[in-house]
Amino acid sequence: MKKARRSFVATGALLLFLFAAKSTFAQESNLRATFFGSGSFLKGERSFKVDGDAKRSNFASGGKIGARFTVDLDSHLAVEAAYGYGTNNLRILDVGTPTITRAFGTRIHQFTGNMSYYFSEAHPGLRPFVTAGLGFMRINPTSNAKSAAAIQFVNDPATIMSNTKFEFNYGAGLEVAASDHFGFRFDLRDHLAGIPRYGVPEAPAAGVADFFPVSGLIHDVEVSGGIVFYFGH
Repeated sequence: MKKARRSFVATGALLLFLFAAKSTFAQESNLRATFFGSGSFLKGERSFKVDGDAKRSNFASGGKIGARFTVDLDSHLAVEAAYGYGTNNLRILDVGTPTITRAFGTRIHQFTGNMSYYFSEAHPGLRPFVTAGLGFMRINPTSNAKSAAAIQFVNDPATIMSNTKFEFNYGAGLEVAASDHFGFRFDLRDHLAGIPRYGVPEAPAAGVADFFPVSGLIHDVEVSGGIVFYFGH
């Protein structure tokens, strides 16, 4: 229930951001909602050693569904709030002959607020655009993943938990208004965030059996397509 409340609060905050921008800026609105599906290619592979044993961690490619809510500020600028939900399972490999892989189910919630620049005005036809924005990822291990980690995570048992990471995203896309009421949209984006350690320390710590020596950024490359519904054409 607490996770659901946090999701609703975050979504509400992004929608408030969207409509505040709409009321603050120009007369045009062209309010629209896009419902999308995407492939999610999460790049965050790391190689390391624990007690002299070679290890590697990475994330499986997955899928995502979500919604974007957009309003135009003028004939070229727009503001957008979005939510996406998907899966990119963590994999930890004991490198050797044979290599042993342990997989940990992971569900990811993404909340973003973006500014977009459209190269053409809001008329039926093609509208290519570029976009950039901020938000956060909520990275949740499944109950099965927590149970598996309690037996062995990296090298020992661990209590894993959800992580929340701030993110920056940028990309480009194409919006196609097929009529006054609906259209299509295609996006290519890269979401950058800190690599999650699932609540496990990066270095050995007193009283904690396991550690996960990874750091740096992950790149969540998202390729999406969706249907656009127009409310203010």
